[in-house]
Order: sequence, then structure tokens, then C-alpha cells
Amino acid sequence: MKKIIIILLAILSYSTASAQLMSLGFIKNCMSYNRTAYENELFKKHYFKVEHAVENPQNALLKGATSYSNEQNTANGEIKVLSLITDKQKITEVYFVNGPKNDYSKNYTEVYNQMVSFFNNQTSFKSAKYNVDVTKFTKDKTCYYVYKLKEIMVIVVSDTKLEETYFK
Repeated sequence: MKKIIIILLAILSYSTASAQLMSLGFIKNCMSYNRTAYENELFKKHYFKVEHAVENPQNALLKGATSYSNEQNTANGEIKVLSLITDKQKITEVYFVNGPKNDYSKNYTEVYNQMVSFFNNQTSFKSAKYNVDVTKFTKDKTCYYVYKLKEIMVIVVSDTKLEETYFK
């Protein structure tokens, strides 16, 4: 009986840990969700709403966006998701933050490699605002941007082009 309990606890802890990772499926589909479906998908992955309307995001274009985290204690390393869903535009920003307890670079690398395999139209440009190289993928009028800001890996998904608004 003790072995069964230990096995069940191990399976449960593994499924909880893996549920907190970001997936290419979410990245690919996030532009098709309304707010309720978006939150349901994140809830399934054990992401928590941190702030309903962010007042001072890193990029002013995302003012009023909803913030989510896969850690209830936001001081730990985490994956942060910032989502703006309006009638005019949808933007999702995913930050792969590494902290003292967590290393999400493997998750980022896995998602990025899947993006390279899945999308066949990769281009690059230099962001004047962030002074970084940005890789861009497009599929079905959705734009996927990938860049590294200092030690933070970022994926931005939008239903509109962001070269002139987000990156300049």
C-alpha cells in the first residue's frame, strides 16, 4: 500500500511540474482564445492570475494587459505570461525567467526548436527599442517573435505585425 501511495505522489508531482511548463500548443493557439478560454488553458497548466490590468509593463503597448505566472510566489524563477485581448488587437508575451530555484531555459529551448521545425518562414531583424536580434515566424496571419533580453528569453505572439509598434 505504501508503494502505491508513493507512486501516486510521484506521478502527481511530475504531472504538476510538467503542467507548469509552456508548450508550443499554447503558443500556436493563444490568438484564437477569448479571455475565458485563455484563462481556462492557463489554469489547466497551473498558471495563476497575478494582476488583472498591468499599469506599467515593460512595453507600453501592453498597458492594461492581464498578467499570469506559473508560480504563486512571484519572487521565484518562473514563466510569466502577459496577455492583452481587445477588440482591435491580441498580444501575448511569454517570459522565460530563470531564478535561484528554477531554470526555464530548457523549456524555452524546447519550444523554440519546435517553432523552428513547425514554421517554415523564419526571418530576422534588429529591434531598435531593445537592441536585440529578433526572430520572426508567421502562420495564418499570426506573428511569432522570439528574442533574448539580457538573460530572459521572450516569445511574443500577435494577430498584427509589431515591428513598428512593439519593437521600435
